[in-house]
Amino acid sequence: MPGSSSLESPADSAREPVPATIVREQLARIVNSPGFVSSARLVRFLAHIVNRTIEGDLDSLKEFSIALEVFDRNSDYDPNIDAIVRVEARRLRSKLKAYYEDGPGTSDPVLIGLRPGSYVPIFRWLERGPQEHKQEASTSIETRRASIAVLPFVNMSPEPEQDYFCDGITEEIINTLTHVSGLNVIARTSAFQFKGVAVDIREVGQRLGADLVIEGSVRKAGMQLRITAQAIHTESGHHLWSETFRRELKDIFAIQEEMAESVAGLLRLHRPDVRVRSPALNLDAYTRYLRARFLIHQQCPETLRAALDQLREVTQHFPDYAPAYSGIAVANGFLCLFGVVSGRDVYPEIKANAERGYALDPDLAETCTVLAGLRAWFEYRWGEADTLYERALKLQPGYAPAHMFRAMALLCQGNILAAESGLRRSTELDPISASDCARMAYLHYVKGDYRFAAEHLKNSFDLDRDYPEARLYKGLLHFQQGDYEGVIQCLSGSTVPLEIGLLAAAYARKGSEARARKCLDELSRVAEKQYVTPLAEAFAAIGMGKDDLAFERLEEAIEHKTNFVDMLAVEPFFEPLRSDGRFSRLLKILNLPH
Repeated sequence: MPGSSSLESPADSAREPVPATIVREQLARIVNSPGFVSSARLVRFLAHIVNRTIEGDLDSLKEFSIALEVFDRNSDYDPNIDAIVRVEARRLRSKLKAYYEDGPGTSDPVLIGLRPGSYVPIFRWLERGPQEHKQEASTSIETRRASIAVLPFVNMSPEPEQDYFCDGITEEIINTLTHVSGLNVIARTSAFQFKGVAVDIREVGQRLGADLVIEGSVRKAGMQLRITAQAIHTESGHHLWSETFRRELKDIFAIQEEMAESVAGLLRLHRPDVRVRSPALNLDAYTRYLRARFLIHQQCPETLRAALDQLREVTQHFPDYAPAYSGIAVANGFLCLFGVVSGRDVYPEIKANAERGYALDPDLAETCTVLAGLRAWFEYRWGEADTLYERALKLQPGYAPAHMFRAMALLCQGNILAAESGLRRSTELDPISASDCARMAYLHYVKGDYRFAAEHLKNSFDLDRDYPEARLYKGLLHFQQGDYEGVIQCLSGSTVPLEIGLLAAAYARKGSEARARKCLDELSRVAEKQYVTPLAEAFAAIGMGKDDLAFERLEEAIEHKTNFVDMLAVEPFFEPLRSDGRFSRLLKILNLPH
Protein backbone atom coordinates (compact mmCIF):
# COMPACT_ATOMS: atom_id res chain seq x y z
CA MET A 1 0.00 0.00 0.00
CA PRO A 2 1.35 3.53 -0.73
CA GLY A 3 3.07 4.99 2.30
CA SER A 4 3.96 1.65 3.89
CA SER A 5 5.63 -0.40 1.14
CA SER A 6 9.37 -0.98 0.84
CA LEU A 7 11.23 -0.11 -2.33
CA GLU A 8 14.38 -1.37 -3.99
CA SER A 9 16.00 -1.62 -7.39
CA PRO A 10 17.46 -4.96 -8.54
CA ALA A 11 21.02 -3.79 -8.07
CA ASP A 12 20.36 -2.86 -4.46
CA SER A 13 18.38 -5.91 -3.36
CA ALA A 14 21.19 -7.27 -1.17
CA ARG A 15 20.48 -4.59 1.41
CA GLU A 16 17.25 -4.03 3.28
CA PRO A 17 14.96 -2.02 0.97
CA VAL A 18 14.09 1.59 1.75
CA PRO A 19 10.54 2.01 3.15
CA ALA A 20 8.25 4.33 1.20
CA THR A 21 7.87 6.67 4.18
CA ILE A 22 11.66 7.14 4.30
CA VAL A 23 11.78 7.74 0.54
CA ARG A 24 9.17 10.49 0.93
CA GLU A 25 11.17 12.07 3.75
CA GLN A 26 14.24 12.07 1.51
CA LEU A 27 12.20 13.54 -1.33
CA ALA A 28 11.14 16.37 1.00
CA ARG A 29 14.80 17.10 1.85
CA ILE A 30 15.77 17.28 -1.79
CA VAL A 31 12.92 19.44 -3.12
CA ASN A 32 13.34 21.95 -0.29
CA SER A 33 17.12 22.27 -0.77
CA PRO A 34 18.52 25.51 -2.27
CA GLY A 35 19.34 23.85 -5.59
CA PHE A 36 15.78 22.63 -6.13
CA VAL A 37 13.45 25.02 -4.32
CA SER A 38 13.66 27.64 -7.07
CA SER A 39 13.02 25.13 -9.86
CA ALA A 40 9.31 24.30 -9.74
CA ARG A 41 9.46 22.27 -12.97
CA LEU A 42 12.20 19.92 -11.69
CA VAL A 43 10.48 19.57 -8.31
CA ARG A 44 7.29 18.54 -10.04
CA PHE A 45 9.18 16.10 -12.29
CA LEU A 46 11.04 14.47 -9.41
CA ALA A 47 7.98 14.25 -7.14
CA HIS A 48 5.98 12.69 -9.97
CA ILE A 49 8.41 9.90 -10.83
CA VAL A 50 9.12 9.13 -7.15
CA ASN A 51 5.45 8.90 -6.21
CA ARG A 52 4.58 6.84 -9.28
CA THR A 53 7.35 4.40 -8.39
CA ILE A 54 6.21 4.16 -4.77
CA GLU A 55 2.74 3.32 -6.04
CA GLY A 56 4.09 0.68 -8.41
CA ASP A 57 2.76 2.50 -11.47
CA LEU A 58 5.87 2.07 -13.59
CA ASP A 59 3.90 1.90 -16.84
CA SER A 60 3.20 5.64 -16.56
CA LEU A 61 6.93 6.46 -16.40
CA LYS A 62 7.24 6.65 -20.14
CA GLU A 63 8.27 9.74 -22.07
CA PHE A 64 4.82 10.35 -23.57
CA SER A 65 2.99 9.96 -20.22
CA ILE A 66 5.44 12.20 -18.40
CA ALA A 67 5.06 14.90 -21.06
CA LEU A 68 1.29 14.93 -20.46
CA GLU A 69 1.32 14.55 -16.69
CA VAL A 70 4.24 16.79 -15.74
CA PHE A 71 4.84 19.22 -18.60
CA ASP A 72 1.20 19.81 -19.63
CA ARG A 73 1.63 18.66 -23.21
CA ASN A 74 -1.52 17.46 -24.99
CA SER A 75 -2.33 14.23 -26.80
CA ASP A 76 -0.68 15.57 -29.98
CA TYR A 77 2.73 15.50 -28.29
CA ASP A 78 5.48 14.04 -30.49
CA PRO A 79 8.74 13.18 -28.62
CA ASN A 80 10.64 13.24 -31.92
CA ILE A 81 9.85 16.94 -32.28
CA ASP A 82 9.62 18.06 -28.66
CA ALA A 83 12.48 16.83 -26.43
CA ILE A 84 11.20 18.46 -23.24
CA VAL A 85 11.24 15.25 -21.16
CA ARG A 86 14.76 14.20 -22.19
CA VAL A 87 16.14 17.69 -21.64
CA GLU A 88 14.57 18.00 -18.18
CA ALA A 89 15.71 14.49 -17.25
CA ARG A 90 19.32 15.49 -17.99
CA ARG A 91 18.89 18.59 -15.86
CA LEU A 92 17.39 16.50 -13.07
CA ARG A 93 20.27 13.99 -13.09
CA SER A 94 22.75 16.87 -12.97
CA LYS A 95 20.91 18.53 -10.06
CA LEU A 96 20.75 15.27 -8.11
CA LYS A 97 24.45 14.67 -8.65
CA ALA A 98 25.29 18.16 -7.38
CA TYR A 99 22.95 17.71 -4.39
CA TYR A 100 24.67 14.51 -3.21
CA GLU A 101 28.29 15.34 -4.12
CA ASP A 102 28.64 19.04 -3.29
CA GLY A 103 25.38 20.09 -1.65
CA PRO A 104 23.36 19.37 1.51
CA GLY A 105 22.88 15.70 0.56
CA THR A 106 26.47 14.66 1.37
CA SER A 107 25.40 13.20 4.71
CA ASP A 108 21.88 12.07 3.78
CA PRO A 109 21.06 8.43 4.56
CA VAL A 110 19.13 7.67 1.34
CA LEU A 111 19.97 8.10 -2.33
CA ILE A 112 17.31 9.01 -4.91
CA GLY A 113 18.89 8.69 -8.33
CA LEU A 114 17.98 8.59 -12.00
CA ARG A 115 19.98 6.43 -14.42
CA PRO A 116 20.56 7.63 -18.01
CA GLY A 117 17.97 6.29 -20.44
CA SER A 118 15.41 5.60 -17.72
CA TYR A 119 12.68 7.60 -16.00
CA VAL A 120 12.33 5.11 -13.13
CA PRO A 121 14.22 6.41 -10.08
CA ILE A 122 16.35 4.22 -7.82
CA PHE A 123 16.27 4.32 -4.01
CA ARG A 124 19.05 2.94 -1.83
CA TRP A 125 20.62 3.34 1.57
CA LEU A 126 23.93 5.18 1.69
CA GLU A 127 26.51 4.81 4.45
CA ARG A 128 24.19 4.31 7.43
CA GLY A 129 21.96 1.30 7.82
CA PRO A 130 18.21 1.47 7.88
CA GLN A 131 17.78 0.73 11.59
CA GLU A 132 20.08 3.59 12.58
CA HIS A 133 18.24 5.92 10.23
CA LYS A 134 14.83 4.88 11.49
CA GLN A 135 15.79 5.92 15.01
CA GLU A 136 16.80 9.37 13.80
CA ALA A 137 14.13 10.00 11.18
CA SER A 138 11.00 10.12 13.26
CA THR A 139 8.43 12.24 11.53
CA SER A 140 8.00 15.77 12.81
CA ILE A 141 4.23 15.39 12.56
CA GLU A 142 3.35 13.67 15.79
CA THR A 143 0.63 11.08 15.72
CA ARG A 144 -0.91 12.55 18.89
CA ARG A 145 -3.81 13.79 16.78
CA ALA A 146 -2.38 15.14 13.58
CA SER A 147 -4.25 18.08 12.08
CA ILE A 148 -4.77 18.69 8.37
CA ALA A 149 -6.33 21.50 6.36
CA VAL A 150 -7.53 21.17 2.77
CA LEU A 151 -7.44 24.59 1.13
CA PRO A 152 -9.91 25.42 -1.65
CA PHE A 153 -8.67 23.91 -4.89
CA VAL A 154 -8.00 26.49 -7.60
CA ASN A 155 -10.28 26.48 -10.63
CA MET A 156 -8.12 25.98 -13.74
CA SER A 157 -11.09 25.12 -15.96
CA PRO A 158 -11.89 27.03 -19.16
CA GLU A 159 -15.21 28.11 -17.62
CA PRO A 160 -14.91 30.39 -14.54
CA GLU A 161 -18.34 29.25 -13.37
CA GLN A 162 -16.82 25.85 -12.55
CA ASP A 163 -15.91 27.33 -9.13
CA TYR A 164 -18.84 25.43 -7.65
CA PHE A 165 -17.29 22.16 -8.86
CA CYS A 166 -13.83 22.96 -7.46
CA ASP A 167 -15.31 23.96 -4.11
CA GLY A 168 -17.35 20.77 -4.11
CA ILE A 169 -14.29 18.62 -4.77
CA THR A 170 -12.46 20.32 -1.91
CA GLU A 171 -15.35 19.78 0.46
CA GLU A 172 -15.72 16.14 -0.54
CA ILE A 173 -12.01 15.55 0.18
CA ILE A 174 -12.51 17.18 3.59
CA ASN A 175 -15.51 14.93 4.26
CA THR A 176 -13.60 11.84 3.17
CA LEU A 177 -10.69 12.65 5.49
CA THR A 178 -13.03 13.04 8.49
CA HIS A 179 -13.36 9.25 8.44
CA VAL A 180 -9.67 8.84 9.37
CA SER A 181 -9.32 7.85 13.01
CA GLY A 182 -6.93 10.05 14.99
CA LEU A 183 -6.94 12.93 12.50
CA ASN A 184 -8.19 16.48 13.01
CA VAL A 185 -9.60 17.75 9.73
CA ILE A 186 -10.11 21.51 9.63
CA ALA A 187 -13.70 22.24 8.65
CA ARG A 188 -14.77 23.86 5.42
CA THR A 189 -15.73 27.21 6.98
CA SER A 190 -12.22 27.87 8.27
CA ALA A 191 -10.34 26.38 5.32
CA PHE A 192 -12.34 28.47 2.84
CA GLN A 193 -11.26 31.71 4.52
CA PHE A 194 -8.19 31.37 2.32
CA LYS A 195 -10.03 31.03 -0.98
CA GLY A 196 -8.52 33.24 -3.66
CA VAL A 197 -5.86 34.56 -1.30
CA ALA A 198 -2.10 34.24 -1.76
CA VAL A 199 -1.01 32.55 1.44
CA ASP A 200 2.11 31.58 3.31
CA ILE A 201 1.68 27.92 4.27
CA ARG A 202 3.38 28.47 7.62
CA GLU A 203 0.92 31.22 8.48
CA VAL A 204 -1.99 29.01 7.40
CA GLY A 205 -0.69 26.28 9.69
CA GLN A 206 -0.48 28.67 12.63
CA ARG A 207 -3.94 30.16 12.13
CA LEU A 208 -5.65 26.82 11.62
CA GLY A 209 -3.52 24.75 13.98
CA ALA A 210 -2.73 22.43 11.07
CA ASP A 211 0.38 20.24 10.76
CA LEU A 212 -0.28 19.49 7.13
CA VAL A 213 -1.93 21.45 4.31
CA ILE A 214 -3.33 19.98 1.12
CA GLU A 215 -3.61 22.38 -1.79
CA GLY A 216 -4.19 21.86 -5.48
CA SER A 217 -6.10 22.71 -8.61
CA VAL A 218 -8.92 21.30 -10.71
CA ARG A 219 -9.29 21.50 -14.46
CA LYS A 220 -12.58 20.24 -15.87
CA ALA A 221 -13.10 20.27 -19.62
CA GLY A 222 -16.17 18.41 -20.76
CA MET A 223 -15.96 14.92 -19.26
CA GLN A 224 -12.20 15.12 -18.72
CA LEU A 225 -10.78 15.95 -15.33
CA ARG A 226 -7.32 16.81 -14.09
CA ILE A 227 -6.73 17.23 -10.38
CA THR A 228 -3.31 18.20 -9.06
CA ALA A 229 -2.71 18.02 -5.31
CA GLN A 230 0.22 18.34 -2.95
CA ALA A 231 0.75 17.94 0.79
CA ILE A 232 2.97 20.44 2.61
CA HIS A 233 4.29 20.22 6.16
CA THR A 234 3.40 23.63 7.60
CA GLU A 235 6.24 23.97 10.11
CA SER A 236 9.08 23.15 7.72
CA GLY A 237 7.42 23.98 4.41
CA HIS A 238 8.49 20.58 3.07
CA HIS A 239 6.50 19.08 0.20
CA LEU A 240 5.73 15.58 1.40
CA TRP A 241 3.57 14.32 -1.43
CA SER A 242 2.23 15.43 -4.78
CA GLU A 243 0.08 13.78 -7.39
CA THR A 244 -1.71 14.57 -10.63
CA PHE A 245 -4.85 12.67 -11.52
CA ARG A 246 -5.97 12.64 -15.15
CA ARG A 247 -9.23 10.78 -15.31
CA GLU A 248 -12.70 10.87 -16.70
CA LEU A 249 -15.24 12.76 -14.65
CA LYS A 250 -16.94 9.53 -13.61
CA ASP A 251 -13.78 8.56 -11.66
CA ILE A 252 -14.01 11.53 -9.30
CA PHE A 253 -15.15 9.41 -6.36
CA ALA A 254 -12.20 7.04 -6.68
CA ILE A 255 -9.80 10.00 -6.80
CA GLN A 256 -11.18 11.32 -3.50
CA GLU A 257 -10.61 7.95 -1.85
CA GLU A 258 -7.07 7.65 -3.23
CA MET A 259 -6.16 11.08 -1.87
CA ALA A 260 -7.50 10.21 1.58
CA GLU A 261 -5.55 6.96 1.59
CA SER A 262 -2.34 8.77 0.57
CA VAL A 263 -2.74 11.32 3.37
CA ALA A 264 -3.44 8.59 5.92
CA GLY A 265 -0.28 6.83 4.74
CA LEU A 266 1.76 10.02 5.08
CA LEU A 267 0.66 10.40 8.70
CA ARG A 268 1.02 6.69 9.44
CA LEU A 269 -2.60 6.44 10.43
CA HIS A 270 -5.14 3.75 9.70
CA ARG A 271 -6.65 3.87 6.24
CA PRO A 272 -10.10 5.45 6.26
CA ASP A 273 -12.90 2.98 5.88
CA VAL A 274 -14.46 5.02 3.10
CA ARG A 275 -17.17 4.02 0.73
CA VAL A 276 -18.01 5.98 -2.38
CA ARG A 277 -20.64 8.57 -1.52
CA SER A 278 -22.44 8.38 -4.83
CA PRO A 279 -22.47 5.67 -7.47
CA ALA A 280 -21.15 6.66 -10.88
CA LEU A 281 -24.65 6.34 -12.30
CA ASN A 282 -25.58 9.40 -10.26
CA LEU A 283 -22.78 11.62 -11.58
CA ASP A 284 -25.33 14.09 -12.95
CA ALA A 285 -27.08 14.18 -9.58
CA TYR A 286 -23.74 14.74 -7.87
CA THR A 287 -22.72 17.71 -10.06
CA ARG A 288 -26.15 19.29 -9.70
CA TYR A 289 -25.94 18.80 -5.95
CA LEU A 290 -22.52 20.49 -5.82
CA ARG A 291 -23.95 23.49 -7.66
CA ALA A 292 -26.80 23.78 -5.14
CA ARG A 293 -24.50 23.30 -2.15
CA PHE A 294 -22.29 26.09 -3.49
CA LEU A 295 -25.35 28.36 -3.25
CA ILE A 296 -26.23 27.16 0.26
CA HIS A 297 -22.77 28.08 1.54
CA GLN A 298 -23.29 31.69 0.46
CA GLN A 299 -26.01 31.85 3.13
CA CYS A 300 -28.21 34.66 1.92
CA PRO A 301 -31.97 34.34 1.30
CA GLU A 302 -31.69 34.66 -2.48
CA THR A 303 -29.06 31.93 -2.89
CA LEU A 304 -30.82 29.66 -0.40
CA ARG A 305 -34.06 29.89 -2.40
CA ALA A 306 -32.16 29.24 -5.64
CA ALA A 307 -30.54 26.19 -4.03
CA LEU A 308 -33.96 24.91 -2.99
CA ASP A 309 -35.22 25.15 -6.56
CA GLN A 310 -32.22 23.22 -7.85
CA LEU A 311 -32.38 20.54 -5.17
CA ARG A 312 -36.08 19.94 -5.72
CA GLU A 313 -35.27 19.29 -9.38
CA VAL A 314 -32.53 16.85 -8.37
CA THR A 315 -34.97 14.85 -6.22
CA GLN A 316 -37.45 14.75 -9.11
CA HIS A 317 -34.88 13.36 -11.54
CA PHE A 318 -32.97 11.24 -9.01
CA PRO A 319 -35.44 10.17 -6.31
CA ASP A 320 -32.88 7.97 -4.52
CA TYR A 321 -30.13 10.59 -4.12
CA ALA A 322 -29.98 11.10 -0.35
CA PRO A 323 -27.78 14.25 -0.08
CA ALA A 324 -30.26 16.28 -2.15
CA TYR A 325 -33.06 15.65 0.35
CA SER A 326 -30.84 16.60 3.29
CA GLY A 327 -29.77 19.70 1.34
CA ILE A 328 -33.41 20.81 1.02
CA ALA A 329 -33.81 20.49 4.79
CA VAL A 330 -30.59 22.45 5.39
CA ALA A 331 -31.51 25.32 3.05
CA ASN A 332 -34.95 25.66 4.67
CA GLY A 333 -33.35 25.46 8.10
CA PHE A 334 -31.06 28.38 7.31
CA LEU A 335 -34.02 30.44 6.10
CA CYS A 336 -35.64 29.78 9.50
CA LEU A 337 -32.44 30.60 11.37
CA PHE A 338 -32.13 33.93 9.55
CA GLY A 339 -35.78 34.73 10.39
CA VAL A 340 -36.77 34.92 6.73
CA VAL A 341 -39.58 32.37 7.03
CA SER A 342 -41.70 30.84 9.74
CA GLY A 343 -40.43 27.47 10.88
CA ARG A 344 -44.03 26.32 11.07
CA ASP A 345 -44.52 27.04 7.36
CA VAL A 346 -41.48 25.07 6.16
CA TYR A 347 -41.54 22.37 8.84
CA PRO A 348 -43.47 19.85 6.69
CA GLU A 349 -40.89 20.10 3.89
CA ILE A 350 -37.97 19.99 6.32
CA LYS A 351 -39.40 16.94 8.06
CA ALA A 352 -40.19 15.04 4.86
CA ASN A 353 -36.77 15.66 3.35
CA ALA A 354 -34.67 15.12 6.48
CA GLU A 355 -36.39 11.79 7.08
CA ARG A 356 -36.19 10.77 3.42
CA GLY A 357 -32.47 11.55 3.20
CA TYR A 358 -31.75 9.52 6.31
CA ALA A 359 -33.91 6.61 5.16
CA LEU A 360 -32.04 6.47 1.86
CA ASP A 361 -28.59 6.65 3.44
CA PRO A 362 -28.34 6.34 7.24
CA ASP A 363 -24.57 5.90 7.02
CA LEU A 364 -23.79 9.48 6.03
CA ALA A 365 -22.87 11.82 8.88
CA GLU A 366 -24.65 14.55 6.93
CA THR A 367 -28.04 12.79 6.82
CA CYS A 368 -27.73 11.84 10.50
CA THR A 369 -26.91 15.42 11.51
CA VAL A 370 -29.74 16.92 9.46
CA LEU A 371 -32.32 14.53 10.93
CA ALA A 372 -30.93 15.21 14.40
CA GLY A 373 -31.46 18.93 13.78
CA LEU A 374 -35.09 18.29 12.88
CA ARG A 375 -35.66 16.19 15.99
CA ALA A 376 -34.04 18.79 18.25
CA TRP A 377 -34.89 22.23 16.91
CA PHE A 378 -38.30 21.57 15.42
CA GLU A 379 -39.71 18.63 17.39
CA TYR A 380 -37.96 18.97 20.78
CA ARG A 381 -37.15 15.24 20.81
CA TRP A 382 -33.80 15.88 22.44
CA GLY A 383 -32.91 12.29 23.33
CA GLU A 384 -33.50 11.02 19.80
CA ALA A 385 -31.51 13.95 18.43
CA ASP A 386 -28.54 13.13 20.65
CA THR A 387 -28.55 9.52 19.51
CA LEU A 388 -28.43 10.68 15.89
CA TYR A 389 -25.62 13.15 16.58
CA GLU A 390 -23.70 10.35 18.27
CA ARG A 391 -24.23 8.14 15.22
CA ALA A 392 -22.97 10.90 12.93
CA LEU A 393 -19.79 11.29 14.98
CA LYS A 394 -19.22 7.56 15.07
CA LEU A 395 -19.38 7.51 11.28
CA GLN A 396 -17.22 10.63 10.86
CA PRO A 397 -15.40 11.60 14.09
CA GLY A 398 -14.13 14.83 12.55
CA TYR A 399 -17.47 16.10 11.23
CA ALA A 400 -17.54 19.61 12.73
CA PRO A 401 -21.26 20.44 12.14
CA ALA A 402 -22.34 17.44 14.24
CA HIS A 403 -20.12 18.57 17.13
CA MET A 404 -21.44 22.12 16.96
CA PHE A 405 -25.17 21.42 16.61
CA ARG A 406 -25.03 18.71 19.28
CA ALA A 407 -23.33 21.14 21.65
CA MET A 408 -26.00 23.79 21.08
CA ALA A 409 -28.75 21.20 21.65
CA LEU A 410 -27.10 20.25 24.93
CA LEU A 411 -26.94 23.92 25.87
CA CYS A 412 -30.69 24.25 25.30
CA GLN A 413 -31.18 21.48 27.85
CA GLY A 414 -28.95 23.19 30.40
CA ASN A 415 -26.09 20.70 30.14
CA ILE A 416 -23.46 23.42 30.18
CA LEU A 417 -20.36 21.26 30.73
CA ALA A 418 -21.15 18.87 27.88
CA ALA A 419 -22.10 21.78 25.63
CA GLU A 420 -18.81 23.54 26.34
CA SER A 421 -16.84 20.36 25.63
CA GLY A 422 -18.63 19.92 22.31
CA LEU A 423 -18.13 23.54 21.27
CA ARG A 424 -14.45 23.35 22.12
CA ARG A 425 -14.12 20.33 19.86
CA SER A 426 -16.04 22.15 17.14
CA THR A 427 -13.81 25.23 17.36
CA GLU A 428 -10.73 23.00 17.31
CA LEU A 429 -11.95 21.69 13.95
CA ASP A 430 -13.25 25.07 12.77
CA PRO A 431 -10.89 27.58 14.43
CA ILE A 432 -11.60 30.68 12.33
CA SER A 433 -15.36 30.32 11.92
CA ALA A 434 -17.32 33.45 12.86
CA SER A 435 -20.34 31.33 13.78
CA ASP A 436 -18.38 29.01 16.10
CA CYS A 437 -16.76 32.00 17.81
CA ALA A 438 -20.18 33.60 18.26
CA ARG A 439 -21.69 30.44 19.74
CA MET A 440 -18.78 30.00 22.12
CA ALA A 441 -19.39 33.61 23.17
CA TYR A 442 -23.06 32.81 23.74
CA LEU A 443 -22.18 29.83 25.92
CA HIS A 444 -19.95 32.01 28.13
CA TYR A 445 -22.72 34.61 28.25
CA VAL A 446 -25.15 31.96 29.49
CA LYS A 447 -22.57 30.90 32.12
CA GLY A 448 -22.19 34.51 33.25
CA ASP A 449 -18.56 34.72 32.09
CA TYR A 450 -19.06 38.08 30.43
CA ARG A 451 -15.37 38.84 29.93
CA PHE A 452 -14.81 35.60 27.96
CA ALA A 453 -18.06 36.17 26.09
CA ALA A 454 -16.82 39.60 24.98
CA GLU A 455 -13.47 38.14 23.85
CA HIS A 456 -15.12 35.48 21.70
CA LEU A 457 -17.49 38.07 20.23
CA LYS A 458 -14.50 40.20 19.26
CA ASN A 459 -12.98 37.17 17.55
CA SER A 460 -16.22 36.61 15.66
CA PHE A 461 -16.39 40.21 14.47
CA ASP A 462 -12.71 40.13 13.49
CA LEU A 463 -13.61 37.27 11.15
CA ASP A 464 -16.89 38.78 9.93
CA ARG A 465 -17.68 42.28 11.10
CA ASP A 466 -21.33 41.97 10.01
CA TYR A 467 -22.11 38.50 11.34
CA PRO A 468 -25.76 38.86 12.50
CA GLU A 469 -25.74 36.12 15.13
CA ALA A 470 -22.78 37.75 16.87
CA ARG A 471 -24.52 41.13 16.74
CA LEU A 472 -27.59 39.77 18.53
CA TYR A 473 -25.43 38.10 21.18
CA LYS A 474 -23.51 41.34 21.71
CA GLY A 475 -26.78 43.17 22.25
CA LEU A 476 -27.92 40.55 24.78
CA LEU A 477 -24.57 40.76 26.59
CA HIS A 478 -24.84 44.54 26.94
CA PHE A 479 -28.45 44.19 28.12
CA GLN A 480 -27.58 41.70 30.89
CA GLN A 481 -24.80 43.99 32.07
CA GLY A 482 -27.28 46.85 32.34
CA ASP A 483 -25.48 48.71 29.55
CA TYR A 484 -28.59 49.78 27.66
CA GLU A 485 -26.72 52.51 25.82
CA GLY A 486 -24.37 49.79 24.57
CA VAL A 487 -27.37 47.88 23.21
CA ILE A 488 -28.59 51.03 21.44
CA GLN A 489 -25.20 51.71 19.87
CA CYS A 490 -24.90 48.10 18.79
CA LEU A 491 -28.36 47.66 17.25
CA SER A 492 -29.55 51.09 16.11
CA GLY A 493 -30.55 51.07 12.47
CA SER A 494 -30.97 47.30 12.36
CA THR A 495 -33.69 45.82 10.16
CA VAL A 496 -33.53 42.37 11.82
CA PRO A 497 -36.76 41.77 13.78
CA LEU A 498 -35.18 40.18 16.88
CA GLU A 499 -32.64 42.99 17.09
CA ILE A 500 -35.40 45.62 16.77
CA GLY A 501 -37.28 43.89 19.61
CA LEU A 502 -34.17 43.87 21.81
CA LEU A 503 -33.53 47.52 20.95
CA ALA A 504 -37.08 48.35 22.09
CA ALA A 505 -36.39 46.54 25.37
CA ALA A 506 -33.20 48.55 25.91
CA TYR A 507 -34.98 51.87 25.27
CA ALA A 508 -37.73 50.87 27.69
CA ARG A 509 -35.25 49.93 30.44
CA LYS A 510 -33.47 53.24 29.87
CA GLY A 511 -36.77 55.03 30.45
CA SER A 512 -37.47 56.05 26.87
CA GLU A 513 -40.95 54.60 26.26
CA ALA A 514 -41.48 56.76 23.18
CA ARG A 515 -38.44 55.32 21.43
CA ALA A 516 -39.46 51.82 22.47
CA ARG A 517 -42.86 52.36 20.80
CA LYS A 518 -41.11 53.62 17.66
CA CYS A 519 -39.27 50.31 17.55
CA LEU A 520 -42.61 48.51 17.76
CA ASP A 521 -43.90 50.65 14.91
CA GLU A 522 -40.81 49.69 12.93
CA LEU A 523 -41.57 46.01 13.56
CA SER A 524 -45.04 46.56 12.09
CA ARG A 525 -43.57 48.20 9.00
CA VAL A 526 -41.08 45.35 8.54
CA ALA A 527 -43.92 42.83 8.92
CA GLU A 528 -45.64 44.37 5.88
CA LYS A 529 -42.68 43.30 3.72
CA GLN A 530 -41.42 40.09 5.31
CA TYR A 531 -42.01 37.48 7.98
CA VAL A 532 -41.51 38.69 11.56
CA THR A 533 -41.30 36.18 14.37
CA PRO A 534 -43.54 36.85 17.42
CA LEU A 535 -40.38 36.48 19.52
CA ALA A 536 -39.34 39.98 18.45
CA GLU A 537 -42.37 41.53 20.14
CA ALA A 538 -41.84 39.21 23.12
CA PHE A 539 -38.36 40.72 23.55
CA ALA A 540 -39.86 44.22 23.53
CA ALA A 541 -42.64 43.25 25.94
CA ILE A 542 -40.17 41.81 28.48
CA GLY A 543 -38.15 45.01 28.43
CA MET A 544 -41.31 47.08 28.84
CA GLY A 545 -42.55 44.92 31.73
CA LYS A 546 -45.64 43.67 29.85
CA ASP A 547 -45.56 40.06 31.06
CA ASP A 548 -48.96 38.99 29.72
CA LEU A 549 -48.08 40.16 26.21
CA ALA A 550 -44.65 38.53 26.53
CA PHE A 551 -46.20 35.14 27.35
CA GLU A 552 -48.68 35.43 24.49
CA ARG A 553 -45.91 36.16 22.02
CA LEU A 554 -43.62 33.47 23.41
CA GLU A 555 -46.33 30.88 22.97
CA GLU A 556 -46.85 32.07 19.39
CA ALA A 557 -43.10 31.92 18.79
CA ILE A 558 -43.12 28.27 19.87
CA GLU A 559 -46.03 27.59 17.52
CA HIS A 560 -44.04 29.28 14.74
CA LYS A 561 -41.05 27.06 15.60
CA THR A 562 -38.73 30.04 15.98
CA ASN A 563 -35.23 28.65 16.53
CA PHE A 564 -34.07 30.93 19.33
CA VAL A 565 -37.06 30.12 21.52
CA ASP A 566 -35.40 26.73 22.17
CA MET A 567 -33.00 28.63 24.46
CA LEU A 568 -35.86 29.47 26.83
CA ALA A 569 -34.49 27.33 29.69
CA VAL A 570 -31.05 28.98 29.77
CA GLU A 571 -31.37 32.45 28.19
CA PRO A 572 -30.84 35.08 30.96
CA PHE A 573 -33.03 37.62 29.14
CA PHE A 574 -36.11 35.58 30.14
CA GLU A 575 -35.24 35.73 33.86
CA PRO A 576 -38.06 38.16 34.77
CA LEU A 577 -40.62 35.53 33.69
CA ARG A 578 -39.20 32.44 35.39
CA SER A 579 -41.19 32.68 38.62
CA ASP A 580 -44.48 32.72 36.70
CA GLY A 581 -46.21 29.32 36.35
CA ARG A 582 -46.79 30.01 32.67
CA PHE A 583 -43.04 29.84 32.10
CA SER A 584 -42.87 26.22 33.31
CA ARG A 585 -45.72 25.37 30.95
CA LEU A 586 -43.75 26.76 28.00
CA LEU A 587 -40.70 24.74 29.00
CA LYS A 588 -42.87 21.64 29.16
CA ILE A 589 -44.05 22.22 25.58
CA LEU A 590 -40.39 22.37 24.53
CA ASN A 591 -39.51 19.25 26.57
CA LEU A 592 -36.90 21.29 28.42
CA PRO A 593 -35.97 21.01 32.13
CA HIS A 594 -38.42 22.96 34.28
